Amino acid sequence: MILREVTIGRSKECDIYLDARCKYASNNHATIYYDGTQLMYKDTSTNGTLINNVSVRHRAVPIHRGDIIMVAGQYPINWNQIDAFFPSTPSKAVMPHEAASPSSPSPVVDTSKFNWGACGLYGLWGFFNGCWWAFLVSLFFGWFLFPIPNIIFGIYGTRWAWENRTWVSSQEFLQAQSNWAIWGIILFCLNMLYFGWRVLTYAAYIF
Repeated sequence: MILREVTIGRSKECDIYLDARCKYASNNHATIYYDGTQLMYKDTSTNGTLINNVSVRHRAVPIHRGDIIMVAGQYPINWNQIDAFFPSTPSKAVMPHEAASPSSPSPVVDTSKFNWGACGLYGLWGFFNGCWWAFLVSLFFGWFLFPIPNIIFGIYGTRWAWENRTWVSSQEFLQAQSNWAIWGIILFCLNMLYFGWRVLTYAAYIF
């Protein structure tokens, strides 16, 4: 039984309001409610939520005081905001998992980082990273505007992959992009050599 439900989002009608600067958050991003035994966080958004660096999207999970809640993976929810609505729930108590220190901190995803996998293999890379339309770009524009699409996907690929696909954790995301980067760099270098050879051949033909 839901005893109290608190809304989170960019809509000014939400209980926990995220201002216009939180552009990747949805108008009605999530709800927090007490089910009679514990606090629950239910994501209803487009870009999901990170709770302790674990991706949560379109599902409800239990939360405890001290959990790190990042709306759209970027905007933190302060527990003082939650306590204002649930002052007497068990989440006020220190949970056992809070006392234990993690063996190593989870890495933070820098979505501005250049993505070599997307740069060199954007047509194939897109299928596995939530950007299926990348294949269409490779069909219609890849050869005619080369290497412009490669550079664009390299610049924005990390952000697109992080936002368009649900990842179990930031570690999984970073490892996947690292694996793609190896082959992306190799193919990009080969393509650049081929492109340079074509330019030199064409220049020699003209002159």
